[in-house]
Amino acid sequence: MIQAICYKEWIKTRGAVLLSGVLLAAYAVYAFIHTGQLFRVDGAVATWSGVILKDAFLLPGATRWLPLATGLMVGLAQFVPELTERRLKLTLHLPLPAGRVLSVMLLHGVITLLALYLPVAIALLSGLSAYYPPEITGALAWRALPWFAAGIAAYLFTAWTCVEPSWQQRVKNVLVAAGALPACYVDGPAGSYLPFLPWLVVILAVAFLAPFQAAGRFKEGVQ
Repeated sequence: MIQAICYKEWIKTRGAVLLSGVLLAAYAVYAFIHTGQLFRVDGAVATWSGVILKDAFLLPGATRWLPLATGLMVGLAQFVPELTERRLKLTLHLPLPAGRVLSVMLLHGVITLLALYLPVAIALLSGLSAYYPPEITGALAWRALPWFAAGIAAYLFTAWTCVEPSWQQRVKNVLVAAGALPACYVDGPAGSYLPFLPWLVVILAVAFLAPFQAAGRFKEGVQ
């Protein structure tokens, strides 16, 4: 039964997953071209000075927003059909506990996003290691971590909003998400986000648990 649920979720999300994979791969190629161009045009000394003295970011600005966009795409592709095609009621009444069914659905999305993010992150860090020492690429990894976490949080908040049966509560859910996600985008010098990481874990945990409360309301027939 769980394999059947996973296959159903893959059928719904495969288009969004493939599009996200293409966008992330294209971005990685562009990032390598961008880095090489910086060293060719500005020179190694000026580029390194910008990174070390001015805390310049190593990658194009789209790094911030691509994980968020892909998380939203996968979440909408997975959960909007549950509403528009009235599948959710049947899904939550399968011969399995509703919590287990929803857990499988959410884990499918989270694992899918991790499978998209990790290869791109590894490729970027490996490629940049040809230009920068481990101290700089390590700082970049910690700096970009909240942005990738924002993609997963956006996916979970999207699931929460879609599963919620009340339109009034959906608006509140969107406002909660709009208040939580900017915490992943606060500008600061490299390393400044490290004290915030435990709170980032809390945000992700709450975002993962919230759809279960909405699913319970759905099963109770709340309008």
